[in-house]
Amino acid sequence: MSFIKKIESGKLLKRELLLPSIEGQILSSRLSENDLFSLELYSLAKGESISSHNLLELTLYVILSGKLDVSSQKLGAKEYFLATKDTSCELFARDDTQVLIYTFKNDIELRNIESNKVNTLASQIEYVCNTVSSKIILQKKELSLTLFSFDVDEGLSTHKASGDAMVIPLEGSVFVKIDEIPYNVSEGDFIILPANIAHSLIGKTKYKMLLTVVKS
Repeated sequence: MSFIKKIESGKLLKRELLLPSIEGQILSSRLSENDLFSLELYSLAKGESISSHNLLELTLYVILSGKLDVSSQKLGAKEYFLATKDTSCELFARDDTQVLIYTFKNDIELRNIESNKVNTLASQIEYVCNTVSSKIILQKKELSLTLFSFDVDEGLSTHKASGDAMVIPLEGSVFVKIDEIPYNVSEGDFIILPANIAHSLIGKTKYKMLLTVVKS
């Protein structure tokens, strides 16, 4: 069973191929949804906007590429903005932009990232010599979001997960094996590690990523 839809698991993609940028248009695709959250990918052409609306739930905007104004906040690539419930929100693309939008349901609370403040995900976790470091943003049975940092030649040994794991590289590059097939994954790449398939990750350089695991 696939828990993250519309993107082929175990295949390396460039982010610009996830959704095209089409002049004068806004494209969106729902990638995943369960009782805890929904995950949507948006592609907004330069100059396009989504009019002001009140957020019904806690909402996390993660900019993959481009430049996006979220109300009065100006975001660039690899930056995030966590908007609290009932915030009045308007989106405006200052460049061709791809953004992942996580909407959390049932009063879910996130850890280790600030709300209503623009920041980079990479700055939220430090490198530690000869170590893999992790920082949990959300840990539930059905869904987890975790920041990782790998020192060079450090990583996650071969294992299987019960959910699909979406890898968003933030800094550096990593060597990934999925069912013995090798991939070199760097900033600007996008890959999903499929559920119940053996995979491993080893840092080719110092490396940081956001990992989203969906299990139902």
